[in-house]
Amino acid sequence: MRAIMSADLKSLLIPNKTIDRNGIFVAHDIAEKTVWDTLAVENPTNAVISAEDETAAQKKSEAQILEIKQHIKPTDVLLDYGSGYGRIAKYLLPATPIAGYIGMDSSFEMLSIFKERYDKSSAEQETPVLLLSADIHTAPLKDHSVDMVVVCAVFLHNHKDIVKRAMDEIKRVLKPGGTLLVYSSFPRVWTAMGIQGQLYQMILNVLGKPYKNGPVRYYRKSEVMKLLGGFSEVEVKSVGLTVVPKTLIFLSGPFEKMYRIGFANPLNGLLSRIIPDSLAPSFAVHYDIVAVL
Repeated sequence: MRAIMSADLKSLLIPNKTIDRNGIFVAHDIAEKTVWDTLAVENPTNAVISAEDETAAQKKSEAQILEIKQHIKPTDVLLDYGSGYGRIAKYLLPATPIAGYIGMDSSFEMLSIFKERYDKSSAEQETPVLLLSADIHTAPLKDHSVDMVVVCAVFLHNHKDIVKRAMDEIKRVLKPGGTLLVYSSFPRVWTAMGIQGQLYQMILNVLGKPYKNGPVRYYRKSEVMKLLGGFSEVEVKSVGLTVVPKTLIFLSGPFEKMYRIGFANPLNGLLSRIIPDSLAPSFAVHYDIVAVL
């Protein structure tokens, strides 16, 4: 018997902070439409990951799902912070039913895609799910209400002030001893991509658009550690390897594609095979996190 049923998941919501909209609970303070909704209509995977086929999505998920399984317990409630269309749930829940799964995203459209798939998947339905449309910095959940939080490719597209507020919310909703797993959300600043990204952010600041959604924000390890203040155990892992920038921000359309496919991808692939393991962290793409509150 599960320790928590679907009705109990609703009880984790802060009273009078959401409305039920076709089975998705929408925070009162979120806009009716966001930039992520527009992207979701254009491409269902656009708002959280690059467009990719099913095989690529599954391969990308394997390592993350394996690590989540190592930390999750059958009695746990997991909060997928910026869940999008439910990529993690799609691969985790059929193999590992848990007490409850909360998919939270600012895009109602993305959550609708999540719900449509979940409603047709008997394997996923072994775990009760609550879908919550809310901004990452104002989660309408009670204090100490979840056992695990997973963040995948979410923080990097938000201004650092928003990420700081989101991390405060995560610390608030996690139970003492709860686990935070963060993937592909803290790109390293000291990379070719990071340097050009910093320059682009400077341009946005000058133009009066510092909070623009979409541009990648890059982090120093010290910034990541500061965000994780209050956790009793923290592991920061350097992940990936890129030497030349995978894209150039001043290129567009076919020229960007030619650069990426014809030059950057092959060269980075070659260098990843010949650079010694001892030097690989110096060219890591981003930091992944395992932290215990």
